[in-house]
Amino acid sequence: MYKNFLNAYQEFWLKATNFNSKTTRSDWWRVQLVNIIISIFTIPIFLRTFGFNIYGLVCIVPQIAIDVRRLRDFGKNWEWIFINLIPVFGWIVWFIWLGFGKSGNGKSKFI
Repeated sequence: MYKNFLNAYQEFWLKATNFNSKTTRSDWWRVQLVNIIISIFTIPIFLRTFGFNIYGLVCIVPQIAIDVRRLRDFGKNWEWIFINLIPVFGWIVWFIWLGFGKSGNGKSKFI
């Protein structure tokens, strides 16, 4: 089980600039969980030391890459990443698509 988390997190960094392949729902969830755990420990340290979360800044590009790959696996184009710009509604739709959408399910749905 831990090996799956480590493999998913390692792939998160190795494919940090790969926007073309796909990421499974389970790998996406594993990376989100590891990032939350790391953030819980690093945010207090970085806020006290630097005044902002360095780990969050470092993870921006890899997180966008894994989200685009997850969108592709779900069946949507990368342009749907901009739905995040719509407050509340966009965030909810984004979370449902990436967190709970099955592979290829987004192709035949209205949104």
